[in-house]
Amino acid sequence: MSGMRTVHVGLAADSDSDTDVRVLPGRTWTIASTDGYTATGYLPAWADDDPSASGVSLARLVVLLGDMCHQAHFSGQWMRVVRAREAGEESAVFSGTIDCTPYAEDPAGRLPVANVWIVDDYWVNGLDPTGLAEFAARLRVQADYLDGEVRPLLAAARSEWTARHAGSTVNGGSS
Repeated sequence: MSGMRTVHVGLAADSDSDTDVRVLPGRTWTIASTDGYTATGYLPAWADDDPSASGVSLARLVVLLGDMCHQAHFSGQWMRVVRAREAGEESAVFSGTIDCTPYAEDPAGRLPVANVWIVDDYWVNGLDPTGLAEFAARLRVQADYLDGEVRPLLAAARSEWTARHAGSTVNGGSS
């Protein structure tokens, strides 16, 4: 068995956008079986982990290839989140991974995609560069709405409430 050994170095046009992107030189992974078979393949420079292994059975080699996923994590924003009536906790939101499954059954699944973790078990998965740009644009629209419309409404609501309840405590009782 042999894997692909293609290395792209320099600038390459991203097929899903008009932007030139820097493609870093990759590495090579190798998985050697106890039966004498060796599989090698391209390991992208951006991948966090090297799946190389040795001394695996031929049956395990097939499983390792089928399960292989090159992955890079990206950070999110830390925010206080609350679930139902539980105490709030700091959690990263909008973090995620770039994943590439080189031996996926569906050839379309072999291309790198972004998966964005919203919070808890909520994800937006399988975003190509155009899909990620659309997702980011929607977040910017939402941020502009929150800042431009909801924040002034909240400020007015708080001012109105404070003016009408100047002698009350925070929980609504009289002071």
